[in-house]
Amino acid sequence: MSDAAHIVDPAVPATRLWSRLGWLLFFVPPLLVVATAALLTPNPEGHGTHTQLGLPPCGFYVFTGVPCPGCGLTTCFAYMVRLDVIGAATANPFGIMLFLTTVAVIPVSIVGLVRGLPVIETLDRLHADKWAILLAACSLTVWIVRVATILL
Repeated sequence: MSDAAHIVDPAVPATRLWSRLGWLLFFVPPLLVVATAALLTPNPEGHGTHTQLGLPPCGFYVFTGVPCPGCGLTTCFAYMVRLDVIGAATANPFGIMLFLTTVAVIPVSIVGLVRGLPVIETLDRLHADKWAILLAACSLTVWIVRVATILL
């Protein structure tokens, strides 16, 4: 073995520290979202659960009478943590996919955090960009269908 093989790159520990901080940023928000959803009572109207957090009603819905793409997501999450898929689908069908993705990020982040995996390379291997496009397309599709059923 050559002497070059024994040289330790001093940037590796710093890189792992930054990776761990990155994974921590991917871990904490989804965990807080799921925990918050567990504390909320789903609004039987299918939307408005977020007002329990002191947030105002959806301005888009108030002005147009038509739900925005995000209407019902908090309610959907509150149903999903209770494993009530029917209630969740009624609130916002897209929210089910978003909830499952949010929950899936938690163990992935834990593995990345513990192993110190490089964030960008790992997200590339998991095709995170394609998942984001799929989520956006599903959100838009569900919203168009919801609006069409209200207006038609």
